[in-house]
Amino acid sequence: MTGFYLSVAQPAEAAGPASDDPVVRPVEMQRAGQQVAHAPLGTLRPFEAPRPRFAVGGSGGPQRETFGFALASSLSDPTVGYPSWNFGLLSTVAFFGLHVNDDGTLAADSGMSVWNSSELTGLLTAAHSSGTKVVLTIILQDFATGTPHMCSGLAHAATTVGSAVAQLKAKGVDGVNVDYEGENGSCGTSDPSFARHAFTSLVASLRSGLPTGSYLSVDSYASSAADPAGFFDITGLASSTDSFFVMAYDLDYSNYHRSPLNCSSYCLGPTAPLSGYYYNDTTTASQYVAAVSASKVILGVPYYGRKACVGSANSNAYAGATLADSYLDASQEGTNPGPGFYPGSFVAHRDAIDAAGQERWDTWYNSSIPCTRELYWDDVVSLGNKYDLVNSDNLRGVGIWNLNYGGGATELWRELDLKFGAGAARRVGGVITSGPDPAAWGTARTDVFARGTEGGLWDATWSGGTWSWAFLGGRIQGDPAAVSWGTNRLDVFVRGVDNALWHRAFYIDTWFPWEKLGGVITSAPDAVSWSPGRLGVFVSGSEHGLWQVAWDGNSWTWSFVGGRITSDPGAVSSGMNHIDVFVRGNENGLWQASWNGAAWTWNFLGGVLGAGPDASSCALGHLDVFAVGVDQKLWRRGFNGSSWGAWESLGNQWTIGPGAVCASGASTASVFERGTDGALWQMSVPAS
Repeated sequence: MTGFYLSVAQPAEAAGPASDDPVVRPVEMQRAGQQVAHAPLGTLRPFEAPRPRFAVGGSGGPQRETFGFALASSLSDPTVGYPSWNFGLLSTVAFFGLHVNDDGTLAADSGMSVWNSSELTGLLTAAHSSGTKVVLTIILQDFATGTPHMCSGLAHAATTVGSAVAQLKAKGVDGVNVDYEGENGSCGTSDPSFARHAFTSLVASLRSGLPTGSYLSVDSYASSAADPAGFFDITGLASSTDSFFVMAYDLDYSNYHRSPLNCSSYCLGPTAPLSGYYYNDTTTASQYVAAVSASKVILGVPYYGRKACVGSANSNAYAGATLADSYLDASQEGTNPGPGFYPGSFVAHRDAIDAAGQERWDTWYNSSIPCTRELYWDDVVSLGNKYDLVNSDNLRGVGIWNLNYGGGATELWRELDLKFGAGAARRVGGVITSGPDPAAWGTARTDVFARGTEGGLWDATWSGGTWSWAFLGGRIQGDPAAVSWGTNRLDVFVRGVDNALWHRAFYIDTWFPWEKLGGVITSAPDAVSWSPGRLGVFVSGSEHGLWQVAWDGNSWTWSFVGGRITSDPGAVSSGMNHIDVFVRGNENGLWQASWNGAAWTWNFLGGVLGAGPDASSCALGHLDVFAVGVDQKLWRRGFNGSSWGAWESLGNQWTIGPGAVCASGASTASVFERGTDGALWQMSVPAS
């Protein structure tokens, strides 16, 4: 596989906190900026052409900002350029870009040639037809001694502002993205922070000069929010900007000589670790949120990785010259290798230092070089964990450097859809102390029940417009269970503080008093209705077996189903006289107990569950089971009426077992959970 070379700088360690630490500057964006400016037109591809792929998406726009850079050098390439992108999952695309000259004018280079071509027109047409904004990136990058080009460009900021605004108006784009990358300094003035102050002033002037409603974003270093003397004054810039695109990648250059690696020279590592390393996304996000509103923070992620020859196939191996692989190249190293690949030598790993991030690293032997190759890159697993951070920290959104490196890779678009698309998790609110359980009657009425902070039962109701909350009283243990067997009918079951099963019913517009059904139960209940007026409630008994409490229209009857369970049960009916109950067994795997109208049968479905499951059915004979794994992610396994599919991670960070329901006529399941913030969250998942 091909790649592009990056030289590895070995910056000296400064005494104390470093301002404009050179190792947190994204080397890859500097390389790409040079390529866009100087590469011949009509011949540009960032990497070797991958196999054709097609984007997938969902209905509706993304729930958070999804901001992607578009390289002018391959803008209209049918495989990696905008024809391969899913604009339904992109909120903003930044044309990268137009370079700023020393005199403040915009350079007449290859980037300008593409800007003035039909390629830009095609991008605008494709983006605007999907409601996606297009913004112009203006580029000035200078790390030479004294940063003379940056100093000169900042001194001519008025010219740059005028030129950028004129280009925006001429092309009909929606805003400006500012990619100025340099160091703070005096620029020969009496102000030791002239560059910092002049850049802040430039952005304020740009805001004033842009038409009303224009979008303005600034690219900033991962460390900038905690750097009071660096090039970027984050708090000072905040009043002028709509967003900060945080360039939280190439962090391997900052981390290799710090704990926990402490390498004496460059050694490989994650380009964007989630945690574990000195510089990481979790810390970066928290620093930015402490400095400015989370609604202004876009966490940049890399659609590329870095590889090199190493002495042995060990993690964080020492490396000299490195190559960077686009996602498209990196994802095919083991399946579509280049010349010299030694068969059977490819091994995929996950980073152990940052176990939460699960960054991917691969090793293989190349006999034509010859050497052992090692590659660190972000696949959809590690990218998904970063997207979860964006959601859990309630950031404005995610930024992609860059879209050309991912092209039409189906799995990348699917992950964006899963985490930020129309079905992505949404915060309902409240503060709950149990897992939720939903019930739906009609197409526009869903009730979700959970225990509140005072230990009583609460009902969150959705009636097609907004959520409302009502307190239903009682004192309960664990999760409640809810079911509806007809319009205007709800039945709720809970485990009381006396360990007995309790019931409360709603009919038309009235909640009836609590009713004790007795028993000594050791789990929260779950309930199902398989025909009007027929109910089944499932619990764990004192021997930890599965019990059913059935209502036949006249009376309640207890019966033992069997098994030995270690979780709350989850029950669903996928058809008349058919019940499926899902539980966690002694080995922490998923078990299914099925009733066919005459007898119970048990089936082992595998997996490793961290909490009890719940299930929904959106079509006759079809099932979807949801459970939290030991990784605290939500997982789903679906049954299509004839066979079970594989386990599928739905991501996010959950704390307890989920609740699931499918409204009448719906093709998506609504899944509810208590988030890490204690609030009720909801996501929609296409049904099996």
